[in-house]
Amino acid sequence: MKGNTAPTTTPDWQAAVKRRTRFYVLAAVLLAVLFGFLVFQFFSRQQAFTPGETTSALFAADDIPGGTLLTRDMLAVKEVPIPALPVKYLSFREQAVGKRTLYPLGKGEIISLGKLARNQGSILAQRCPARKWCVSIPADWFVAAPMDLSEGDLIEIASVLPGKSPDEAGFIATQIEVVGLPNGEDEPAYVLAVDDQEAISILYARVNEFQMLVLLRPAGG
Repeated sequence: MKGNTAPTTTPDWQAAVKRRTRFYVLAAVLLAVLFGFLVFQFFSRQQAFTPGETTSALFAADDIPGGTLLTRDMLAVKEVPIPALPVKYLSFREQAVGKRTLYPLGKGEIISLGKLARNQGSILAQRCPARKWCVSIPADWFVAAPMDLSEGDLIEIASVLPGKSPDEAGFIATQIEVVGLPNGEDEPAYVLAVDDQEAISILYARVNEFQMLVLLRPAGG
């Protein structure tokens, strides 16, 4: 009598293991290829600009007041290290000629798109930061004349009721950007960028005869 012979077909669980093993091997190979590609891309970008590499950039050839219509003779092109350049820097005179400056530019200052006016809206409106309101505040609203401010300075406004202790003073507006300066009129005023709550607080302080004081925030502070 012949003995029983072992089945020649592979059990289902063994076939499943083999399929799973092949899948893991293939996935590992694909991941290795992808990792190698990403490493290659990283080092390619690192080497795209070698240390010390320079490019052309546009500079102010002399001091230029805000609101000036730029001409070729006001501009200079220099070679500078790429890491030293701001975002959206300009490289050619043609990119700036015929545009107005939003802010005063110092001699040798790099010119970027953010310093030039667009075609729509007044220069003052374009200076006003997003999600802010620009208001004109007369200098005589403050108990002491504001110091020699510059456009772009950040200030704080503190207030207190007359006759009250300085301990009761508080800040009613902080991180306020100076957008415009007095231009020689009889009643000098500063244009400040505030949010709606700060505008209401300043108006409330003025109407209720609070004493207000401007404090200049240090650069980088």
